Amino acid sequence: MSVPQQFFLTEQQFVRCIEIKVPVVIEAAEVQVVVDNHITLPELALKIDKIIASVRDLKGNLIFVDETKSGDIVLVPGHKHHREVKVRKIIISGILHKQIFYVNKNNEVRHTAEDIPFTKMIDLSKPKDVDNRSDVFVQFHSVDVDINWELVRASRLHQTAVIVLTAKVAEDRQIFVQTCPRPRECPEGNLARDGGLEVWADDSHPVFWGASNVAQTTISHGGSFAAELGRLNPQLPGSLFQMVSRGIVAGRQYRLTFYVREDALGHKHSSFSLNAEVLFFDESGLQIGVGSQTLSSTSIPETAYTQVQITTPITRDNVATAMIRFSFTPSQNNTNTAKVDDVTLECVPLTTNF
Repeated sequence: MSVPQQFFLTEQQFVRCIEIKVPVVIEAAEVQVVVDNHITLPELALKIDKIIASVRDLKGNLIFVDETKSGDIVLVPGHKHHREVKVRKIIISGILHKQIFYVNKNNEVRHTAEDIPFTKMIDLSKPKDVDNRSDVFVQFHSVDVDINWELVRASRLHQTAVIVLTAKVAEDRQIFVQTCPRPRECPEGNLARDGGLEVWADDSHPVFWGASNVAQTTISHGGSFAAELGRLNPQLPGSLFQMVSRGIVAGRQYRLTFYVREDALGHKHSSFSLNAEVLFFDESGLQIGVGSQTLSSTSIPETAYTQVQITTPITRDNVATAMIRFSFTPSQNNTNTAKVDDVTLECVPLTTNF
C-alpha cells in the first residue's frame, strides 16, 4: 500500500495556513495470520451447518530501536523521554471469535462458541524515523476472516482460519496546512455602516466615516443629514471614506449606490469632479482591485439629488476588505460643493442561465 509522499509547492500569492495535529502514515503492511485448531463439540454431530468468525480486541504493539553510527541496533526502553528513534516491528494480537452451528444426531441445529487468541510479529520493510514515540500508534483496516473446516469425527472438528488485514503505523504530527477560501456566499443587505450619514460626532466628523474637508448638511435625500464635500473650503480637495470588512468575499461583484447633488456657493463657479470608488484589499492591505466612476460638476444637478450606481469587477480569491471612497477634486476658482447621501454597498448575486 502506498505511503504519502512529500512535495514542495511555490505559491504565487499569499496564503493562509494554520497548524493542526493529524495522523501521518509512516508504513502500511498487508498482514496474514493463520489460526489452525481442533475442538471437541459438546455432543455428537452429523454435520457442521456454518461457522461465523470475527476478530475482536485487535491490538498493535510497536518495537522501537535506536541505530548507532556503527550500525548496532539497540532496543529503546519504554520511557516517555523524547529520543531520535525508529520503529522496526509490529506485534499484532487479538482474539478470533467463532460461532459454530452444527446438526446433532436428532437433526437439531445447535450452537457453541470459542475464542482463540493469536499473535504475530511483523517486520517493517526498514526502520522508520519517528518524531516522538509516544505519538506513534497502529491502525487496522480491511479486516477479513476466511475459515475452512472438517468434521474429522462425530465430535471432533478441525478448523483453519486465515485472517487478512492492513496494519498502518501512524504518528500524530503537527503540520501547517493551507486553508480553503471562504465560502462565496453573497451576503444580504447594505454592507456600509450608517449609509444615511445620520450619526455625527460634530459638524465635520461623521462617526462611521473618515472625512476631510467635509461638513454636515441638513439638505438631505433621506433622513435628517447628508455629507457635503468641499464645504470647509471649496478650493481644496475633500474625501469621505469607510473601510468594510463584513461580507467581502471572493468571486463576487459589488454595487455601490448613492445620491449626489451640487450646491452653488459664492460666485457659483462650478469646476470640480467627484470620484466614487470601491477599492479591494487583501489581508496584507495590498490593493488588488477597484471599481470607480468620476462625475464632472456639469453632470450633477443643483436642484435635486440624483442616483448613481457603480458595479465593480469580480473580486479576486484573496480579497479580504474593501473601502468606499468619495474624492472631491476642485479646479481653479471653484466655489461649489457636492452633497452625498444614502450610500449603499451590496453584493450582487450571480445570475445563472438555464
